[in-house]
Amino acid sequence: MAIATAILAAGIFAFDAFSTFEIAVAALYIVVLLMALRFTNVMGIILIALGCIGLTILGYLIGHANDPNEGAMLRGAVSALAIAIAAVLCVQIRMSDARLRQSEERYRNIFQGTSVAIWEQDFTEAANACAPILQQGIPRLRDYLIANEGFLKHCLFLVRTLDANDAAKQLIGDLDQKNVQQSWDAALEPETLVAFREILLAFLAGESSFTIEAAIRAVNGELRTTIVTAAFPTDRSRSVLINSLDVTAKIAAEQALQQSIAELTRVSRIATLGALTASIGHEVNQPLAAVVTNAEAALRWLSRERPDLGETTACLKEVVQEGRRAGDIIHRLRSLAVKGELARGPVDVNAIVTQVLAMVQRDLAQHQISVALDLTPDLPTIAGDEVQLQQVLMNLVNNAAHAMKASATKELRVWSAFDATRGILVSVRDSGSGIPDDHMQRLFAPFFTTKAEGMGIGLSISRSIIESHHGRIWAERNESGGTTFHFVIPTATAEGSGNLA
Repeated sequence: MAIATAILAAGIFAFDAFSTFEIAVAALYIVVLLMALRFTNVMGIILIALGCIGLTILGYLIGHANDPNEGAMLRGAVSALAIAIAAVLCVQIRMSDARLRQSEERYRNIFQGTSVAIWEQDFTEAANACAPILQQGIPRLRDYLIANEGFLKHCLFLVRTLDANDAAKQLIGDLDQKNVQQSWDAALEPETLVAFREILLAFLAGESSFTIEAAIRAVNGELRTTIVTAAFPTDRSRSVLINSLDVTAKIAAEQALQQSIAELTRVSRIATLGALTASIGHEVNQPLAAVVTNAEAALRWLSRERPDLGETTACLKEVVQEGRRAGDIIHRLRSLAVKGELARGPVDVNAIVTQVLAMVQRDLAQHQISVALDLTPDLPTIAGDEVQLQQVLMNLVNNAAHAMKASATKELRVWSAFDATRGILVSVRDSGSGIPDDHMQRLFAPFFTTKAEGMGIGLSISRSIIESHHGRIWAERNESGGTTFHFVIPTATAEGSGNLA
């Protein structure tokens, strides 16, 4: 990759210095920076950016030493500015990646260093063993497990332990598959089996978590009373986090319980760091694309016979605005994986709609998409995160524009409304080809996409953001063709009513 990057930089320099085309070839150095992001660190990105700017200046001097040219000078200046902005964004991404790696290492240290016993376990084989009886319903399965203790123990031995911290091994030993039965036989008490039975039933019933008190015979022979908490993933094919808090000493029980809840929450986030990295790449791609688009537009205005400095200034202002928005997006997404709450404040939904449409105005015009806007005036504000809600609406508008690429009629309609029982409603309607029935139920599933170049996480992230605002998002097919996406977010009054249907 490093060699390919160097060759590309050399090719861009040669073309820029020795070609007679009056175009801003140096802007292509942005591609060099993006490639460098794959193999170098922050200092490397800065050095490469400075080198690209130096090559831009050198290319101008070689190509126009005998014929100074104001247009060429302006193209070179804009190219250098675009390279600098791209470098800043690349540095932000690289620094964010470094923080994520540090956070992952810190969470791993917490996982190993905490006094709470934690296991990462796979319930797949136990669930498969229960599947024939589960077809008759959870109550029938519960009765069967109560009446057949041997089968319940068999299911317990089928649970595979993927990882365990030191506290877990000190409590009941190492539960690897070679000695799992021996370890459980030594640790089992009647209450232990009851706790496992209820956790297994909660897992099969589709619950998100379950907490129960259980007695476990420790490795040293002592009978320990513990609070066992199971955190179940939404995808039942993934591992389950089991934590066991020793509450034998009543004086320390309350303090340890609060600590275990906080630690388990942070440990659970470890599993989401990979998806978060993909999310950052997906979400930052939009402002990066906007930066490139506006930079190219600025270059076109400068490349005219009479450069339009007014339009060029407007484009560069949008480049700066998109660069700042990329930083805000990284900050918001990173906060999902660290301790703390996102900043919430009063948000004007109509203002967000107009801001987003202004951001994509050039792109919509380029694709000849007309916009019909119908905003209900004087809407009440909602308590939310403005940048996150902008991302939701940006995803919906971009998806609508993509859906209408091949349509004869290209009309985007956006409207807002207020319902006293539901809250603020925002709808985005396109005139595209629509969504097939078999895709409609999977639209908001992670990594599901109908785009060849898509990652399939935009709508999933949008749903998470809307649900974190206590709202709901859904899609409907239009009778005349196309799709309408709606999301509703309660105001303080609507949220208190508890009705979002």
